[in-house]
Amino acid sequence: MILHITGRGTAFRPADRAEVRLVVSCVKTTCALASEGANGTVKVLGMRLRERGFDEKGLKAMSFDISPYYKGAPEHRREQAGYSCRIALRFALDFTPEALSLAVEALSEGAEELSIAFSVKDTEAVRQETVRSAWADALSQAQLFAEASGLTVGEVKEASLDFGGVRAMNFAGAAALSVRSARMDFTPDDVRTEATLSVQFELN
Repeated sequence: MILHITGRGTAFRPADRAEVRLVVSCVKTTCALASEGANGTVKVLGMRLRERGFDEKGLKAMSFDISPYYKGAPEHRREQAGYSCRIALRFALDFTPEALSLAVEALSEGAEELSIAFSVKDTEAVRQETVRSAWADALSQAQLFAEASGLTVGEVKEASLDFGGVRAMNFAGAAALSVRSARMDFTPDDVRTEATLSVQFELN
C-alpha cells in the first residue's frame, strides 16, 4: 500500500541583514549630460556613506537607463525636453537599527525611489531547518495514518521538495523615506521560510 503525504515546514529567524534599494535620476538636454549628472549623484552618495563609516564600494548598480524626457500632459502634444538617466542601486549591510538609520540617512537625500528589505545571512541554515520541519510533518502524518489503519510506515518510494524561499519585511516609498527623519526604534519581523514536501510512503 502506498500513502501519499504532503508535509509543510516553516522556519523563523531574526533578520540580521538589510538591503537598501534606491533610484537616482537626472534630466539634461543631452544623453552625456544626463549620464554625468546621475553618476555625480552616485559619487555623492558614496561619499556620504564613507563619512558615516561605511565602505562605499558596497553601493552597487543594478541597472542603468537613458531615455527621452518629454514635457507636457499626455493628452496634448508633448515635446522632448531632453534625456533622463536613471540608475538603480543597492546597498547591503549587517542589520542594526543604528546602522540602517545611518545608511538611509546617507542614501535617501537625492533618491527618487527607496525601499528597504530585511533578510538573513545564513540562508543555507534556514533552508535546512525548513526542510527538516517539512520532513517531520510528513513523517508524523504518515505515522498517524499507519497507526489508524493498523500498519507501519515502510520505505520512502518517492519525494519531491518545493522550497518557497525567504520572505522578509519590506518597506517602500514614503515608508522607507520616512526613516531618514527619525532613528529606527523598532525590530523587523522575523524572516520566514516555507517548504512543501510531497512524499510517497510504503505502508506494511
